[in-house]
Amino acid sequence: MGWAYTAGRSLPRKTTQTVVVSAIRDALLRFNPGVIDGFDVDAVVEEIVSTVNAVEGGLVRANEQVLRLLRGHQEFRDTDGAWHALKIIDFDHSTANTLVVSDEVTITVPGKTSRRLDLVYWVNGLPLVVVEVKSPTTKSSWADAAREINDVYVSEYPWFFTANVFAVASDGLKLRFGAAGAPTNLWQPFRSTADDENLSGQADVHRSVELLLNPATILDMLLNFALFDTSGGGVDMKYLPRYPQLEAAHLIHKRVLAGGSKGLVWHHQGSGKTLLMVFTASLLLADTRTESPTIVLLSDRTQLVRQTSGVFTSAMGDAYFHQPDTSQELRSLLANDVRGVISTTVHKFADAGANLSTRSNIIVMVDEAHRTQSAKAKSLAGKMRAALPNAKVFGMTGTPVRNLATDTFSLFGDQADPGRVLHRYSVSRSLLDEATVPVMLDPRPVSFEINAERLQAEFDQFADDFDLDDPDRELLSRKFGRLTSVFTNPDRIQAVCQDIVTHYLAGAYRNGLKAQIVAYNRELAVAYTNKINDLLSGFEALQVLAEVGKHDGISAEVNISVSDTKVEDPAMRPYRLSAVQEEEQKRRFLTPDNPMCFLVVTAKLMTGFDAPNEGVLYLDKPLKAHTLFQTITRPNRTWVSPNGFVKTSGVVVDYIGLAEEVQRAVVDPTSPETGKGGGFVTDLSELVTEFRTAFACIEDLLVDVDGLDLTVHGYESVRAINVFLDANAGAAEVFIKDYRLLARLYPLIHSDKRVAKYRDGFALFGSVYTTLFKKSSDEERKERLSELGPMVLEIINAHVHSFSVVTSQETPLILDAQGISVLKELLSLVRPKSENDSSDENTPSAAEILDQIKAALEKGVEPGSVKYTALAERIKQLRDRIIQNAQDALDFLSEALRIARVIVNAEKHPDETVIVLDDDRVGVLSRIIHDHAPSGLTITERNLAEEIDQVVTRALARTWDNADARNRGVRRATAAVYRRYTLKPVGEPYDSTVAYIEAHYLVD
Repeated sequence: MGWAYTAGRSLPRKTTQTVVVSAIRDALLRFNPGVIDGFDVDAVVEEIVSTVNAVEGGLVRANEQVLRLLRGHQEFRDTDGAWHALKIIDFDHSTANTLVVSDEVTITVPGKTSRRLDLVYWVNGLPLVVVEVKSPTTKSSWADAAREINDVYVSEYPWFFTANVFAVASDGLKLRFGAAGAPTNLWQPFRSTADDENLSGQADVHRSVELLLNPATILDMLLNFALFDTSGGGVDMKYLPRYPQLEAAHLIHKRVLAGGSKGLVWHHQGSGKTLLMVFTASLLLADTRTESPTIVLLSDRTQLVRQTSGVFTSAMGDAYFHQPDTSQELRSLLANDVRGVISTTVHKFADAGANLSTRSNIIVMVDEAHRTQSAKAKSLAGKMRAALPNAKVFGMTGTPVRNLATDTFSLFGDQADPGRVLHRYSVSRSLLDEATVPVMLDPRPVSFEINAERLQAEFDQFADDFDLDDPDRELLSRKFGRLTSVFTNPDRIQAVCQDIVTHYLAGAYRNGLKAQIVAYNRELAVAYTNKINDLLSGFEALQVLAEVGKHDGISAEVNISVSDTKVEDPAMRPYRLSAVQEEEQKRRFLTPDNPMCFLVVTAKLMTGFDAPNEGVLYLDKPLKAHTLFQTITRPNRTWVSPNGFVKTSGVVVDYIGLAEEVQRAVVDPTSPETGKGGGFVTDLSELVTEFRTAFACIEDLLVDVDGLDLTVHGYESVRAINVFLDANAGAAEVFIKDYRLLARLYPLIHSDKRVAKYRDGFALFGSVYTTLFKKSSDEERKERLSELGPMVLEIINAHVHSFSVVTSQETPLILDAQGISVLKELLSLVRPKSENDSSDENTPSAAEILDQIKAALEKGVEPGSVKYTALAERIKQLRDRIIQNAQDALDFLSEALRIARVIVNAEKHPDETVIVLDDDRVGVLSRIIHDHAPSGLTITERNLAEEIDQVVTRALARTWDNADARNRGVRRATAAVYRRYTLKPVGEPYDSTVAYIEAHYLVD
């Protein structure tokens, strides 16, 4: 692709240098003939190097400054005092630059650990791209490579990344790129919409490399698509385009230059149309061939204008951005030929008149082009076109609606484009790229005796005939009293709100996700908010909150349209939010740990509100067509929680019975392969069927396990399955594959009554799954279990518990010098050293060491005593340890040495009451539970003690107002653990447990 290879060690640079100085100097001389003669070239090079090495104010701001320099926007002063912009990179001819790729590039400074970067792509001596690669045959993934870039290289050597356009991470099977330092969930694939969607594995990575690491692509990204938000008021951000955004922006740019008049861009909802318009505007404004255009960003909702204006202002600056407050101000801007970006609503063109501006370099980009856009001359869109007769108009839509397709395509689509679509980013590609997540439809219709379908059809026909917008539809719908009376029935409100609270607390809340509720009208939105808050303060909800341990209380808030006019309903006035209050409310909703978990709406925030942490939408309002489509795509944004939970799907709970209407709304009329659900909406019934099938596969696999009863919880069931899987080659792999499918499906369908009978078996299979990884490394075990998610792990722990798999320790220990030293000290305590004894040459096995410790215990401590029992339990636990490497052996020996010291001390001081190691709180709790355990206890004392220790420790880590509040919180958390295992939080062993916690945990 034009890169010259030079090994990192052969580059003409010191390892302490960020750039190749000679290459920068050469570029300045070649690209600035005539002008450069008036400069002290070495002084210019020194200034460039100094700018590259400066990271004051943070990496994002430094990166912005350096890329501005590389784009040729920074001026330098010559020896005569005149200022000139100097070219460092030739963007018109990429091959004119010095292009070098190096492997094993070392960076270091005195006092820091030196690091070695896998690949660096240099343009004229500047490190524009850094690549970290992992082998496809190891456990490390592309995400590990990305984290290595962020957490090691960027963290320790940020100045090496001030010239960075993007970073790349790959494991040979997947490739992702992103801004250096950005969270891994923001890293994206780089593909082409012209390629086969089924391309995967090494072929996919190869194609991504061809597209992304082409010198022309890197320079295009640098010049046109690396945008920044450093305007203040929030975290500094760097924006890089997804490949469909880059493709579409270039197509619009190309059409404008060719004199084309229109184009339709069809990108799946939630895949980033707002940023697409930002990138396109930046591209058009930077090109002198467009002759300083005026770009009109047109929306039909003020909140969408506000949302997009923030992005434009931050990314491009105030100088090029205008947001008229009135129609008159809009007319003035256009009549006076103001250049740059004008962001406005279509409604402000109502009185614009004809030929307000006849310039041809006005480009109109219409957000959500299916709404308020009509070919009728008297419509708002018609008046806009009359006011700007020669403007080039591009429509952006993510809403495939069959009954509006003809208007949308004929109005915006060019006949020369295939299917009248200039650029298309399909649902399936969006899901494949993980740019969005699928949406699961959970129908829970509330039955009532009324022909709601016919009544709603009549109302919709009336509204369509008169071209009513959504606020007018809502106003008139209140006059349909019969339907309103059904929704306002107190019993129905109670039933729906109770179901919402129960469903949310059982699933989405446990994963840190928030919920949105769409109510029938404003009055119902307020009523639902009040009812939900009542239910959230009830005993059952508070029990769940105590069990999860994240909040003492959570709440719902309402967001509805309330005017400040005299005719406004007085009952609604208290719910009017100012712009500042609304932004603050949205901020709290978007903050993962904030206790505001429900946002109740009826018309506002159903479109144009981007909330990645929204996991479930409760729909209790009849909707149709594009409004329904946009509403149900609210939960389809990707998200990763602060504790690492990855959102893999969104859920829409439907209380109206809109399944058929949803299927009509999501159908893509341009796709020859249109199927049910449009590729991203799945009815939960389909998932239930898939779950049953996978469950049956596991049942069939285990059919030869003698006497297996899936409803019996205990060690014997887990052990019987493990023995079977060990004895049958390939069985464990099949089991793991099917169980992982069950674990992915269960959180989506857990509340469906049809899967209730599978809960016991699912939990049992989960315990088997966890035991299969007991012999794995901690990192692998953590990775495997993290795939299950918090809810699934909770079910496993509550039902059966993950029993340890005991393995033989008869093999000799693997010891290094430190381990041998500890071993010598240990053996000197528990056995007399003979003349022939040589620990260095004859390393005993772990079992032999423990036998020696056990013999010392039996010799020095009275058998049967409490002290003896406690120490014997510690030896037993140590015997179950898995030793795979030197570090495991050292940890084993260190623990063994501590136990041996206690035994020797117990022998010397038999009257002392210390019965366990000082820091063994879990051991003490285990003994308390064992001594006071009720009959029929189905959980091992150790597992229960460990969970209590974790819950108490987590509770103590929170911020408390005072010690009393802290102590009460700890007791409530402990009681919640007991209740979960159907143990009473009164009497024994609870009382002794609390007494111990107060004495050993709650010490001020």
